[in-house]
Amino acid sequence: MNHTILYKRKGFYGAFPVLTHLPDGRLTVGIPVAPFHDHYAVADWMVLLSEDEGETWRESDDPTLPDNWPGTSPREIYDRFAAVMPDGTYLCAGTVGWKAYPAEEQGDAEAQGLTVRPHPNDKGAILVGSNKLFVQRSTDKGQTWERDEWTVPGVDHMTAFPRSAWLADGTILVPVYGSDSDAQWRTYIWRSADGGKTWRWLTMGSYVTGVSGNETSLLEVSPGRVLAHTRTEGSNLLETWSDDGGRTWSQPLQTPIWGYPPHLLKLRDGRILCSFGYRRDPMGVRAVLSHDGGVTWDMDNVVVLRDDGGTPSEFRTDVPSGGADIGYPISTQLSDGSILTTYYITLADGVTHSVATRWEV
Repeated sequence: MNHTILYKRKGFYGAFPVLTHLPDGRLTVGIPVAPFHDHYAVADWMVLLSEDEGETWRESDDPTLPDNWPGTSPREIYDRFAAVMPDGTYLCAGTVGWKAYPAEEQGDAEAQGLTVRPHPNDKGAILVGSNKLFVQRSTDKGQTWERDEWTVPGVDHMTAFPRSAWLADGTILVPVYGSDSDAQWRTYIWRSADGGKTWRWLTMGSYVTGVSGNETSLLEVSPGRVLAHTRTEGSNLLETWSDDGGRTWSQPLQTPIWGYPPHLLKLRDGRILCSFGYRRDPMGVRAVLSHDGGVTWDMDNVVVLRDDGGTPSEFRTDVPSGGADIGYPISTQLSDGSILTTYYITLADGVTHSVATRWEV
């Protein structure tokens, strides 16, 4: 295995890297960077570009890169689906997510039924969780943008997760999780079957059964058949299936995989790879393969990418362990068949940073 540091700087929290493998073979990684412990991604957004399959990286503000398309907040940019459609349209879709507001607006936000939390670094500000979905389009290569928003009733706040699926027939599935009035996590799908022109808001199986799940990764295993892996707190990943392109979903079952959150990838030989953070000692990042399309998992041969995490961030003195400061892997397969996995980790020096590991299966 070969580990490459993508971003590491003392005094900054560089976590939650989002890896994108562009159609032309280039790689991008977007990283929220903050001079404080930032689990809401409300600080700066940095984009790295590699034109040699991850051998080297450089910062880029190229406006044609989906990671550099505008949004209303860094969190919105982090969590959305963003891609160039076959007709050349630039398309973004997701949730507005957490945004910073002046502290004096807390009463107004709570009156609207929204979730309010303290700002991690600004006593004069609050964070407000939005219950809005959005779709944003540009037909002139990003020169101008059109935007629509929808409010979802009955949800206190919700967040898209950057593990979307773009199916072979053009259907787009964006996973979303939200908190309802009973403070229970529920999972949803923001779905378009016509290249982003129209959208439908759908519930997943965990919403129906009351099972609490949140961050979800989607993968089209075969035409129209979609596998979802969902994070649950302190338990194994849940699996849910759709056999009709994401319109309807099975009830969740528990997988043998302990860890979170997941990322699913179909390899060129047909095997399915699940990468996940591992927040038990020894903390790190792991991966496991399925040889039958995601039905079963080879738990006897779990791959350990890292097992040297577990130190809390330098910004945290409230916890003895750094479970919250490690994980969130995303994997892609390179031209030679090797795997590149990005994630974040905190080692003994306490500096939370983003890393890419190149390895073989």
